[in-house]
Amino acid sequence: MPMMVRARRFSTLATTLAIVVACTNARCAHAQRKGGKQDTSYGEVIITEISYEQASPEDALVTEIAGSDDWVELYNPSKTLTVNLTGFALTDLTARKLKKARPEKVAKHLFVLPENTVIAPKSFAVIARDEMAFREAYAEREVAIGALVRGSFRFGLSAKGETIRILDRSNATVFELKYDDKGTWPNTREAGHSLELVDVRQDPNDSYSWIASSENGGTPGEVNSVAVSW
Repeated sequence: MPMMVRARRFSTLATTLAIVVACTNARCAHAQRKGGKQDTSYGEVIITEISYEQASPEDALVTEIAGSDDWVELYNPSKTLTVNLTGFALTDLTARKLKKARPEKVAKHLFVLPENTVIAPKSFAVIARDEMAFREAYAEREVAIGALVRGSFRFGLSAKGETIRILDRSNATVFELKYDDKGTWPNTREAGHSLELVDVRQDPNDSYSWIASSENGGTPGEVNSVAVSW
């Protein structure tokens, strides 16, 4: 039985997003049909793209992006407010595990964003498991490198699905997402493809809100390759 999909936004930062990009994909059509019941209450930051499925050595011959390792893209949906994420954290531990885990385990599964981690309105930040590998793989993409946060998180993102959380400075959960690779979740097993949010207005609780990127290597630091609204 596939894992249940759960995603929550915990803060309340209202915004209106009206940029509509032409899209014929079935998932985009699904998002458009739900347009009348859109959630317009957004947290200070949301996760809009995940890269977790790494290529095999054979695939690496096809694409240099294959060596980029895991990464997560964060997005500030506000039109006017800059978000300062200094001291915020990314973790793959649930609240219960984080509370009960030994300090050495917490250290491996909690990445604290460094000083001056700031996301301007309608802009992105990218957190990589291996900063140097990401810089090498995306060296020709200035936008991706410009959005990259200093440092690397030590835990990997499971290809079988898991929970990712963003914590504020008091360890309160700002955003929580549980992704999967089963059921109606998109297949990202092809080398270099990421998992992209189709429409930031939609509830990421719905697996149909996500799609495998049409671009090799995904679109870290910029609007996703297949998008209804941003």
